[in-house]
Amino acid sequence: MAIEGIYFQLLKQAIDRRRATRAPMQGLFLAYPDLLMPRSALAGLVGEAVLARVPTRADAAAIWEYHGLKGVADPLYDSIALLREMGVEPTVIDVAKLRGDERIVDLNDPLPRDLAQRFDLVVDTGTCEHCFNVGQAFANSCEALAAGGILVHAAPLTRINHGFWSFNPTVYPDFFEDNGFKLQVLLGVAGSLAEGFRTFALDPFGRAAPPPEAGIYVV
Repeated sequence: MAIEGIYFQLLKQAIDRRRATRAPMQGLFLAYPDLLMPRSALAGLVGEAVLARVPTRADAAAIWEYHGLKGVADPLYDSIALLREMGVEPTVIDVAKLRGDERIVDLNDPLPRDLAQRFDLVVDTGTCEHCFNVGQAFANSCEALAAGGILVHAAPLTRINHGFWSFNPTVYPDFFEDNGFKLQVLLGVAGSLAEGFRTFALDPFGRAAPPPEAGIYVV
C-alpha cells in the first residue's frame, strides 16, 4: 500500500483541515503507508525544514522494488516519522507485519472495540478491495472515526485483479452520505507509479467508460 503525490496532497489537506481544531491528531492507517514520492516533490509540500528531521529507510531499495520500481535512486522517508512531524500520531493495522509497525487486525471482522470512535483521521491507501467482506471493512473504517473525523480512501476502479473488488463511484454517496458523512472529494486517477498519475472527473451516478488501470480517490 502506498502514497503517491496526488494522494499525499489530499491527505495533507485533510490533516491541515482537521488539525485546525484537533491537535495533536490520532490517525488510523489500514496498512503501512509507503511514501513513494520524489524527494523534490515531497520537500515542496512539507518544506525542507520538516523533511530534514525525518529519517530515511535503510530498506528503501527493497520497498521501491516491492512496488515495481526497482532501481529508483530517491530516498524513501519514514512515513511514521513524517506523520508525527505533520501533527498525526499514527496507528497502523494490517493482517501481516510487512514493515514491522503493524498491529494485526483483520478488517473482515468487526473492529476491535479499543479502536472504535477514537481517530481524527482514517487512511486507506488501498486496503478495502483486498477484504472479501468489503461491507464490514467499510463499516470498520467509519466506526474508527471520532465525531468530525476524516476518511481518506483509495480504491481500484478498473484495475483488473488488483484485489477482490473494483468499486463504482456510486458506493460513496450511497453508503457514506447515507450514513451521515459528507463527500468532500471524489476523483478518478489514471496512470502508474512509474509514469505518474493524472486525475479525471467522475460522476457519482452517471454511466462512464473510464480508462484502464484507473483508481478512485475519496475524502
